[in-house]
Order: sequence, then C-alpha cells, then structure tokens
Amino acid sequence: MLSNRMMFILLLVVIIAGVILVMAWFLPIPLDPFHDFQVLYRANQGILRGIALYDRAAQEQMVAGDLGVAVERVFVLPFPYPPWFALATLPLALLPVEVAVRVWFLLNLTMLLLSVWLVTDGWTPRTRLYSFIAAPLFFPIFGALIVGQYVFPTILGMAMLVYTLRHQTTWMVALGMAFVTFKPHVGILVLLAVAIHLLLRRDDFGRRAFLYTTIAGIVLFVLGFLADGNWILSYPESLFAFKGVSECNLCVSLPLTIARLAGFGFDQAFLVSLTLLIGFAVVLTRRFLYLTEGLLVALCTCVALLVNSYLQNYDFAFAVIPLFILAGTARSRMDWLAIAIAFLLPWFGLALLGRDGNFTLLISTILLTIVLLTNTRKVHTIVS
Repeated sequence: MLSNRMMFILLLVVIIAGVILVMAWFLPIPLDPFHDFQVLYRANQGILRGIALYDRAAQEQMVAGDLGVAVERVFVLPFPYPPWFALATLPLALLPVEVAVRVWFLLNLTMLLLSVWLVTDGWTPRTRLYSFIAAPLFFPIFGALIVGQYVFPTILGMAMLVYTLRHQTTWMVALGMAFVTFKPHVGILVLLAVAIHLLLRRDDFGRRAFLYTTIAGIVLFVLGFLADGNWILSYPESLFAFKGVSECNLCVSLPLTIARLAGFGFDQAFLVSLTLLIGFAVVLTRRFLYLTEGLLVALCTCVALLVNSYLQNYDFAFAVIPLFILAGTARSRMDWLAIAIAFLLPWFGLALLGRDGNFTLLISTILLTIVLLTNTRKVHTIVS
C-alpha cells in the first residue's frame, strides 16, 4: 500500500501536469519549437510510429514525408541521449509541436524551481523566495529554458540527491540517480560519487539506497529496448555521429581550451581531460570522507564541467547546483564575492561578446570549484 505522503505526491504531480497542459494549450508563450527541442520531439514521433530511436535514416524519411519534400532536403540530428530520456518524454509527441514546446518549457521551469526548493531546504522562506527568482536569471539557465534544452531533469536529479542524502529518503535516491543519467556526460561523476558514498556508509540506509539504485538501473536498461531494440550498440554510434555533426566547433571546455593553446586538436584534448580527471580524483579521494552531501554533489558537478572535452554553453546550467550549495554554506565575504562574480560574469561576457564570451562560463566554474575546495579543506581541518 502507498503511504499517505506518496499518495499526496502523486496527486500533486497529476495536478501540476494538468495545469501545465492547460497553460501550454491556451497561453501564447512565444517559443520557437525548431530550436533544440525539435530533436527530442522528432525522436519521440519516430518511436510512436515504430521507428527505432537511433535510426536516423528512417527518421529523415519520416520528416521528409511530413513536410512533403525530398529526403535529400531533410537533416535530422542524431539523438545523443539514453533511450529512457525519450521514453520519459514520449507524451510530448502526442501534442502539436507548438503546444509541446510550451509544455516542455513549463516542465523545465517547474523542475528548476523544484530543484531550488530541494537544495535550499532549511533556508528562511524569504531567502528561498529570492532563490526562486535568481535561478532562472543565471545566464546558462535562461538560455537553456528558451531553446528547450534537456539539462533540467538531470539538475533535478542532482538536487534530489542533495536533499535525500540529508533526509535519508530511500526511494528518492534511486529516482535522483536515474535522473542524473539523462545527461550522462555530466551526471556520471555525480552518480559514481554518490554510489561510492552509499557503499562507504555501511548502514541500513546506504545498503537499501544502493539496492534500490541498482534495481532502478536494471529497469532503465530493460526499458531502453522499448525505444530501440539494438540500443546498446546504436546509442554509442549515435553519440559518435553527433560528435561528427558538430565537430565541436561550439564546444566550451577547459581541456579543449588547453589543447588549443598548446597547438593540439580535439583528439588530444582527451588526454588533457584524463589528466585533469586524475588530478581532481586524487584531491577528492583525500577529502571524500569529510564531504557533506551538498559539497559532494556540487564538487562532482564542477569537476564534470571542467574535465569534459565535449560541452556546449548550455551544459553550464548545471553550475546552478554548486552556486546554491555555496550560497547555503558561504562563511565569509570572499565566498559571497565569488558567488556574485560566478553568477554575473556570464551575463557580461555573453551579452557583450556573444559566443566569444563563452570563456566566462569556464572562469565562473573554476571560481566555484576553488571556493568549494577551500570550504572542503576547512571542514577537513576541523574534523581532523
């Protein structure tokens, strides 16, 4: 039997979904459905028509038929996300694209606000209200909302992990771990760190949470075959095809920046990524046992943003989690100054320089990482 609390949560989810659908259908929110959102929408349309999720050629045939043009005139981006992402958002394809993009926008905004609510647990009501206002104004978040990017389920998953590790809510651990896999190139480090944390706890909560997470992983693995019967092989192929399409011309990453300064290309940037990852791993290993739940998730998020060679500017929306974790643990004026700079710098850089200002996203993330490591060292010293 479901508990009263679980019944209330399910009822609330249904009510919110109904309100979002009504608002999306009748409110003329001016959103372009043919930005990033269309990749997800077309992929979901294909699944409903019996087309395998990663069968790009069949998707191009479908789109050409819908538009009444030759298939040579159609270009469909390969789907770069795990199959359960598409399955979770499948109902969007049942709606007209103009309505679906507004539903997606409102869902993303809801997930963002819920993430802030979870991360700011324990804050004063007034401060939490300010946080709800500030979060959408963080430049990468603002941009991701407008173009219909796919970062928000993973941001919610990270926030769930921060909250549930504090309150030891077993089912939420499994759900949060599932959500962070929606953007695996960023979420995987958080997933691994939390899994290690659960194993090291050696208590009943850690054992149950790890078991539920394992079951959730098995369920997602099996569900993937509903979207594509050959997804184990076709998903990696789709990832490499996506890389080939973009050729990382718009990448914003520390390893690629270092590689280019050294006169190397994207392939060599992988070695820089590996070196940075090893360096961070050594630092975090020495302090792992002293990390609070928030610092653990925040630091792993920052590390993922600094060691990954393949990142677009919208991926830095994940920095909103470290920002709010730091805002809740700031101990000095220097901490608050760093938070303010990390929040505002992307606005100045991208508003004044356009894409040439993407480097400000790296500076903000590096700044957050330094302050997080400093706070972690303080905790380490106090405990020791």
